[in-house]
Amino acid sequence: MKLLTGFCVSISLFGFLCLLTTCTKEAPANTAASNNGAGGSLARYSIVGNYLYLVNRNHLDVYDCTDLAKPTFRSSSLVGFDIETIYPYNNKLFIGAASGMYVYSLADPANPKREGSVTHIRSCDPVVANDSVAYVTLRSFGTTCGSSQSVLNVYDVKQLQQPKLIKTVVMTSPYGLGIQKNALYVCDGNNGLSVFDISKGYEPAIVGTIKGEVFFDVIPYNDILICYIEKGITFFDIKNPLKPISAGTIKD
Repeated sequence: MKLLTGFCVSISLFGFLCLLTTCTKEAPANTAASNNGAGGSLARYSIVGNYLYLVNRNHLDVYDCTDLAKPTFRSSSLVGFDIETIYPYNNKLFIGAASGMYVYSLADPANPKREGSVTHIRSCDPVVANDSVAYVTLRSFGTTCGSSQSVLNVYDVKQLQQPKLIKTVVMTSPYGLGIQKNALYVCDGNNGLSVFDISKGYEPAIVGTIKGEVFFDVIPYNDILICYIEKGITFFDIKNPLKPISAGTIKD
């Protein structure tokens, strides 16, 4: 039931994202969105180009969606155990597991190949990344992942074959996260949405916390931050990424 609920949440957010892109007559260009795919950091699926990537507890499955009416299964590969999340960036897939992070190349989009991995103390593991840095939240509170840690970990991924842990930021109960230019947004559950300045990539500096809702996951899209909260979806204007401005809420 927990997996089904999470998947439905991701589908609803992605559906809203699609609605934005198809219903806006003159949507501004977004290179990151068009090249890197879309999805929240807690998502168990992602779309990059014409391919749909799905993760279950152990495997990464690939479907060719060139013909949306007839998606075609292309490949399946064993990733590891307790796979939880998938995040696309720069022709790579960053896959979070309870005990580590895996990096896959999409040079051949129908057959992703593992390029690197890193292990850590067993804990729940959403992940986002840019060209040289990966940000991973580990959460112990309210999970069955068996860790005492609730932190934001910062990894150097310039050498994808050997990611290196650079910094650890202690948090309370971090969930999903997202990147927009020089801003990193980390959902901290009941503690709100934490906003970090990542101008110095390996040294995230918190600049503020948005309170008033229970935040679970985020999708930065153009100048909008779409946030999955306990009782619906809330939006922020992020033209200035470090200073989100409330732009409305849809309650369940």
